[in-house]
Amino acid sequence: MKTKPLGAFGWLLFTMILWGSAFPSSKYATEHVPHAIAVLFRFGGGAIVLLVITFFRRPQQSPKLKDIVGACVAGLIGVCGYNSLFFWGVTLAPASDGSVIFPALTPVITAVVLILTHRETARPARVMGLVLGVGGAALFFFTTNAHGAPGSTRLMGDTIFLVGAAVWSTYTLLNRRLVAGMDPVQAVTYSTVAGSIALGAMATPHFGDVDWGSLSTGFWINAVYLAIGPTAVAYILYVRGIRDVGASAASVMMFAVPLFGTIFSFISLGESFTWSQGAAAVIMVGGALLAVITGRKPATEPAATEPVGVEQPVPGDAPEESELPAGVAARTPDDTPAQQPGATSVREAGPATR
Repeated sequence: MKTKPLGAFGWLLFTMILWGSAFPSSKYATEHVPHAIAVLFRFGGGAIVLLVITFFRRPQQSPKLKDIVGACVAGLIGVCGYNSLFFWGVTLAPASDGSVIFPALTPVITAVVLILTHRETARPARVMGLVLGVGGAALFFFTTNAHGAPGSTRLMGDTIFLVGAAVWSTYTLLNRRLVAGMDPVQAVTYSTVAGSIALGAMATPHFGDVDWGSLSTGFWINAVYLAIGPTAVAYILYVRGIRDVGASAASVMMFAVPLFGTIFSFISLGESFTWSQGAAAVIMVGGALLAVITGRKPATEPAATEPVGVEQPVPGDAPEESELPAGVAARTPDDTPAQQPGATSVREAGPATR
C-alpha cells in the first residue's frame, strides 16, 4: 500500500518539473513572437487538447448555465489575465525571477487577504511565514533594483510578475464560487476556451508583426510542448496527486517549482541570481512554505473539504482555497452531493492554466 503514495509523489515531482520548465520555455517563445501570440499558442493549443478530451469522455453531470458562466469568468481572470501578465513579464525580466515570484507570493497574498477579511485566522508560525515571505519579496525587489544596469527592464518585469501573482490570488479566491458546481475537466475546458478566445482577440493586432516563414522548427516544437506538457499533462498528474496524497501534501510540492524553474532557466537561457538575490529568494520561498505547511483554521466556518471531482482527503488534510489547481473548486460539506455507488471520484484528464 505504501508504493502508491510514493509513486504519487514521484509523479507530482514530475509535474513540478513540467511547470518549472514552462518559465524558460515561455521566455523562449516570447523571443520569437510577441508575448500576446506566445500565450495564445500555449492556451489555444491547450483548449484544443481539452476539447478533444471532453469529446471522448462522459461527464458525471451536465453543467448548469450559471456554472458555465462562472467558468468563463474564471477563464478571463485566470487564463487571460494572469497568463498575459506572465508572458509579458518574461519579455522584460529573467524567467527565473518569475519562477520564484509567482509560486512564492501567490499563497502569501491569498493568505493575507483571507486573514484580513476574517475568513481565516492564523497561528503565530503562519504569521511568521507570511512576514518572511513579504520581507523576502521586498529584499528581492531591492537587490534587483540595486544590481540593475541603467535602462534595465528587470525591475519592471518583476513588478509585472508581482501583479500577476495578485491576479492569480484573486482567481484563487473567486474560483470556489465561480465553478463550484462543475467537475475539474468541465471547469478547465470552459475556462481555457473562454480565456483563449479573449487571448485571441488581444493577439489579433500582432499577427501582422510576425515573420511566420522565419520561425524555426525548434519554436514550433517548443509551442507544442508548452500546450501539452506544462498545460495538459501536468494538470492530469496534479489532479491524480490530489486524489492519492491529499491536496495539502500536493500543494507543498508546488514549492519545488522555483528550484526547477531556476535550474532550467540557467541551463537553457544562462540566467542566474546574484548571491543577495538568491538569499532573498530563499527567504521568500521559505516563508511562503512555512505559511502553507503550518496549521490553519477558518475564522467562522470549516475549511472547504473537497475539490470538485476529487476524492475527499483524510481528516486534517482538507484543501485550502489557495491550494487547488486551476479549474478545481472546493466544496463545503453542505454543497457535496452523495456519490453514487460505483462512481469514480476523479476524472481522467484536463490541463491547468498555470
